[in-house]
Amino acid sequence: MISKKSTFSDMEDMCYNYINPKNEIPSIYFELNQSIFTETDGHLTDLKKAEKIANWLRNNIKGGPGLGNSSESAIRKMINGEGGVCSDFAQVYNNFCVINDLKVKEWGLKIITDEPQTKGGHSFNEIYSQELQKWILIDVAKCLFFYHSALSLPLSVSDLIALKRQKKEIKYCEFNKEITADPKRIKELYLAMNSFPFLITNYRNKICDYFLTKLNFLPVSLIHGILFLSGNSYAFQFPLDPINNIIQRPVIRLIPKRNPMQVLEEIAK
Repeated sequence: MISKKSTFSDMEDMCYNYINPKNEIPSIYFELNQSIFTETDGHLTDLKKAEKIANWLRNNIKGGPGLGNSSESAIRKMINGEGGVCSDFAQVYNNFCVINDLKVKEWGLKIITDEPQTKGGHSFNEIYSQELQKWILIDVAKCLFFYHSALSLPLSVSDLIALKRQKKEIKYCEFNKEITADPKRIKELYLAMNSFPFLITNYRNKICDYFLTKLNFLPVSLIHGILFLSGNSYAFQFPLDPINNIIQRPVIRLIPKRNPMQVLEEIAK
């Protein structure tokens, strides 16, 4: 099975970096990274680094159809204007975080709905801030952070779920002045009772890239099936809600915008 249940405490120390060292990241990421950071950026906080990478990606990639390619092919096509959806942004963001010493996770949202626009779910990331000593949810495709009452302390995924369960107010902040999120869409993705996050684990970029490149004459779904059958597949971990998996509908409002700094379509039940 590629899908299983877990707890946030079990998932706390899981991150993409532990199984994807810098020396296995394709060279194009190091080349592009020189356009993101300059010598004057040496003292940025982890949060500002995370924000700056996300801003650069969104300001230089217009997006388009989902790609599902190897990480090297994906970033090349995205830069060339050939596509890129939320899962593609999350995929390439992982690699930029690794080479900039940011611990990162990739998450998906499974939305149980008949609404075509929302049914496919969504992808986002979580980075670890050494300064704040906590994980922070970052939506790269939409350039968002989430908050509760303290605007200086962005929420982690576990924070967000806990606030949903307690029916507390949840705020979101757009950190890129060029990107405007649809409040209705944000509510449907992150805050609805039928929205469930899952962590993507055991994603070995070098191995997945190898299969996606060598077998690129096959449908992407078939390549992922081969990864699974060969024992090289990633896994999905759905965090358990401590209180009977019941999540109540929260309140949400938009924080005024600040100046800047394919989830899998089907999940095995």
